[in-house]
Amino acid sequence: MLGAVSGGDSREFITFYTTRSPEDAKNWLMDSVIEIQAFLVALVRKFDVSHADHQPQIRRAKSGMMFPLVLGEEYKGTQLPLKITAIRDV
Repeated sequence: MLGAVSGGDSREFITFYTTRSPEDAKNWLMDSVIEIQAFLVALVRKFDVSHADHQPQIRRAKSGMMFPLVLGEEYKGTQLPLKITAIRDV
């Protein structure tokens, strides 16, 4: 076992190298992905995302993938102007 850690459940938070088997590593990684997804869902629900106040012309550019470009400002690279506001709990 690489990087053995003694004491409590702290070994699960160090790295997946401290796991006892490949199955433990897969479970640890899957748990981490699920935790991050749950955190992002909770975070995203606290914000309202809408179009920016000024509505520039957006075109879809192709380069293996689709990405948005503002017409006339292609030199600035990929852009998608959005207005993000915090939602206040009442």
